[in-house]
Amino acid sequence: LLATDCTQNAGGDAGPEDAEAALLRFLEAQEANPLLDPHFALRICRQKGLIKAMVLLYGLMQMHEEAVEVALKHEDIALAKRSACKPPDTEKRLRQKLWLRIVEHQAATSDVQKIIGLIRESQELTVRDVLPYLSDSMTIDAFKDEICECLDKYEGQIVTLRQEMDDHRRALSAFKEDLKKAEERCIVVAADQCCEICGADAMTERFYAFSCTHCCHEACLRALILPTLSEKCREHLFKLEEARLQHQAAAAGAAAKPGSPLAEVEDELDGILAEDCPFCGQLMIDTIMKPFIDPNEAGEAEE
Repeated sequence: LLATDCTQNAGGDAGPEDAEAALLRFLEAQEANPLLDPHFALRICRQKGLIKAMVLLYGLMQMHEEAVEVALKHEDIALAKRSACKPPDTEKRLRQKLWLRIVEHQAATSDVQKIIGLIRESQELTVRDVLPYLSDSMTIDAFKDEICECLDKYEGQIVTLRQEMDDHRRALSAFKEDLKKAEERCIVVAADQCCEICGADAMTERFYAFSCTHCCHEACLRALILPTLSEKCREHLFKLEEARLQHQAAAAGAAAKPGSPLAEVEDELDGILAEDCPFCGQLMIDTIMKPFIDPNEAGEAEE
């Protein structure tokens, strides 16, 4: 309705430009008003030929490509530039696309200076971006400074990438060296070494020796670790132990050999039970708030 009023008032004291300027101020002020129907307003503005209002409404509806197209269709380059700057900085690809559309439109004029001005004004484009839009008849002598600047920038990026590659190569070499040392690392277990959990001789049954020199029987470690495991991990542990028993039965000729190799079963069991030392690792940290006497056993302790 205001668009209609503005165009009607243009025939009176106010000129068409003043009427459209009033409409633009009104639309900008009502941008966040939920009662504003931009589609209806756009239809009225299109009927009345209010180009700037149309571009503004397209921008309000986040239809920035349509806004630029309307501005270029009516040869309003300044309006197209303002529309190309409206998308937020997070939508860099869209901003670049809008500026390239303006470059494509200007390339038809074969005016190299205008295209250079667009590159500098946009802050989104480089010479490499606009070259595909230049006709074969256009000379690129005017782009000499921009091309040199672009090449210097690429040279700096190449140097940076080369330094990053060297850093990664050194880190990989250091990792390989650490891995080799870890594979060659060995632990000496004394003949009278005791299990840290039960205090019995560690050599009497299967045991784990950690790099911190703590040693634990597998059965003792299992009893300590099992309550801390999740339900899913506990079920997986039971399946692995069952698979190991099946391998032992198959070795004795009492059952068929299971599908999973014994080495894989043992590795997975080791990963669950001996992932970390129970006295030096995460388990000790997680249980630091646990009381020495279980609340359920407090009465027995007092007796």
